[in-house]
Amino acid sequence: MPFLTAEIFEGAEGHLFLATGSNNVVSLFSQGGVERERLVQAWTDLLVGRGTRLAESGVKYFHCFVPDKLSIYRAEAGRLWDGLSAPAESIEARQDSKLRPYLVPLTAYFLRQKQRHLLFFRNDTHWTIEGCFSAYQMLCAYLGLTQRGDLINAPAATMELAGDLGGKLEPPRSEMLRFGAFGRSAVRVYANRLVLLRESGELVNSVSLHVGSTVGFANVGAKCKKRVLIFGDSFSEYRTHLLTGLLADTVSEVMFVWSANIDFGIVESFAPDIVVTEIAERFMGRVPTDDVDLVAHAERKVAEAIKARALPV
Repeated sequence: MPFLTAEIFEGAEGHLFLATGSNNVVSLFSQGGVERERLVQAWTDLLVGRGTRLAESGVKYFHCFVPDKLSIYRAEAGRLWDGLSAPAESIEARQDSKLRPYLVPLTAYFLRQKQRHLLFFRNDTHWTIEGCFSAYQMLCAYLGLTQRGDLINAPAATMELAGDLGGKLEPPRSEMLRFGAFGRSAVRVYANRLVLLRESGELVNSVSLHVGSTVGFANVGAKCKKRVLIFGDSFSEYRTHLLTGLLADTVSEVMFVWSANIDFGIVESFAPDIVVTEIAERFMGRVPTDDVDLVAHAERKVAEAIKARALPV
């Protein structure tokens, strides 16, 4: 199966895979020996350090790596997978007693679920509703939350789109995508300027304006009276069609901050019971430092975008 562009590889059953590009997935997955061990150790030290620090404030901490599509659809990737190994799997398989309390391992479960459900769109790097719900199941089990099985049956909006991979082809390759209707029992009670200005169309909804996006949800009818703070990315989202929406339907309060880093100032002000960090596996090559003021970052990005006179959506 050929490379369709310099970045995109076509596998079996019409699956497209991001192979290179800015994250250079294949390079990350080609790591071995000392290089892989250093990455695993760096993430282990980070997660254990986070968990220890948060525990001192009585906050529980959990982290999950979202398996890359390449990690789960190995057979479909064919020769692209040759000689590769999944970095998240390297950490999840590590028998480290200090790390184990904080890590929610998704890869093995996804490999099993893949036999029953389509977990990733064929023309996109992101997970389907079923993939997202599989992660939600694992998170609930580790976080001690009672999952809401009814959420997977909620009506889903369906539209034909090219996706983030299919849209890069010429001509674009589209498919029918289903978007979750989650967060229906929750009310959004907060959104920062970075979110509000993009939603209003005053700022372009571009990738450069994602980090720092912050939203909060309240669910007064939730049986689980917990406050959950999520630091994540496009697999959680500030909108409610993915993991953030599922958790907003499950607990009484949720705040989502788009970031790979934890801002401990936000942790202190929100005072959560649980902090969850989530990051896509292909971003693992850059280990967070947790020294970012995300409130200031968001305001700075707003000011820069306004100054540059960003065009409306």
